[in-house]
Amino acid sequence: MKNSHKALLLPLSALLLAGCAVGPDYVPPALPALQASQFPASFEDASKGLSSGAVERAWWRGFDDPALDSLVQRALSANHDIGIAAARLAQASALLKESRQGYLPSGGFALDYDNRRRSESQTPAGQPRRLDSYRGAVDAAWEIDLFGRVQRSVEAAEAQAGSREALLRGVQAGVAAAVAATWFELHGIEAERAVVDDIRQSQLDGLQLVDALVDAGSASAFDRLRAEAALRSVEVAVPELERRHAASVNALAILLGETPHGFSLPAGMSASVPLRVQTIAVGDPAALLSRRSDIVAAERSLAAATAGIGVETAGLYPEVQVQGSIGLVAGSLSTLSGAAALSGFISPVMRWSFLDTGRVRARIAASEARAKEALIRYDQTVARALQETDDAFKAYGAAASTLGLRLRESAANREAARLARVRFAQGEGLYLDVLQAERSDFASRRALAIARTQQRLAVVSIHKALGGGWEVCAWTRQECRGADGLSSAGLARQISHRP
Repeated sequence: MKNSHKALLLPLSALLLAGCAVGPDYVPPALPALQASQFPASFEDASKGLSSGAVERAWWRGFDDPALDSLVQRALSANHDIGIAAARLAQASALLKESRQGYLPSGGFALDYDNRRRSESQTPAGQPRRLDSYRGAVDAAWEIDLFGRVQRSVEAAEAQAGSREALLRGVQAGVAAAVAATWFELHGIEAERAVVDDIRQSQLDGLQLVDALVDAGSASAFDRLRAEAALRSVEVAVPELERRHAASVNALAILLGETPHGFSLPAGMSASVPLRVQTIAVGDPAALLSRRSDIVAAERSLAAATAGIGVETAGLYPEVQVQGSIGLVAGSLSTLSGAAALSGFISPVMRWSFLDTGRVRARIAASEARAKEALIRYDQTVARALQETDDAFKAYGAAASTLGLRLRESAANREAARLARVRFAQGEGLYLDVLQAERSDFASRRALAIARTQQRLAVVSIHKALGGGWEVCAWTRQECRGADGLSSAGLARQISHRP
């Protein structure tokens, strides 16, 4: 029997060694050969606060705002989108483990009892018509991966897991950027509130002054109406600022994985916190393309789609398995032991669905189309990454220029408003001049607050476009995998229960 087993295994081993994986072998697409000169307004323009140094991992710490640092950390450990992406990565990792099991035999221990009654015509003379059979055995089957179906399946699962990991990194980076942007929008709203309160008090003082002048006969009722209208035009901005503030607070709560009703802003928030950002290190174009998680995810999806072609192509070829069993078989429990009950077999099995060739080729065509789609999506992702980066650099330059102009405009309007009030108090000029000057002062000071906010948001956009932020999770041991369902702890325990 041993010799017969060797006679079967030797040719099968030869087939195994000669086997190959059908379908195309994956070759990563080449990234565009970019030079810094292709970004004249960005990578090479250090005068606008940009340099070619290494990109900062925890870029939000450059704002020197402890509250922002705390909010980003809370979001990385509690955000729902990050938790969803982490769960999807865990799912892909588990499926990868399952795919790798295809290299190993399958099967297990089996206990059988067979009670059979034969007809008289089926029963040999002198034997009972009723038969009992007891069997205890280990059954196994092993697919010999001659044409690479298992290999390609593992390649596809590995690539899919890599894509999920890159997507998780992308969500982490996006959440960090969203927290910073929302935080700075809140700062901007506070700054606008401060301007409104200041101008409102000035308008209120002016109205009281006009009232006194009307009583003294030095001003008319028309002057008083104009002064009151100017005050109301400032006050009307308050409800919209309140709405924007509430919406930003709610958005920040969601980013931190909390409900809006139970969330409160960190204490000590001030509208006068300056922007402390030194030169922004943006690296170089090649490093940008290799660091962006969306590009990595698209490349891994292309690899998975390419491996899928091989999985389907293997369906055109025979599937070879080796099946075997060893155990004890007897007609009663009392005799289910000893060498007499020993039983076993080993058998090669070949299955070839050659009649299903049309269906297989249709699936191959579909997988090839998916790979083409993945390739186009990869090219699109690279192009959009370059567009987003260049747009962010240009927006940063525009925000810096706008802020400089707004500073000069605001200073001029503030001084003009001061001089108008002084001239009117000295009996020179008309109160209409005061109203017009203060209206211009109010508009320019609000515009300046908005310009400061836009500059901060432009810095955030640069770091988001550079794909930074997720490295903090990769290089440190801090928890960055988002929400884990603790708000539904009982259900979470039930889902993750393993017997």
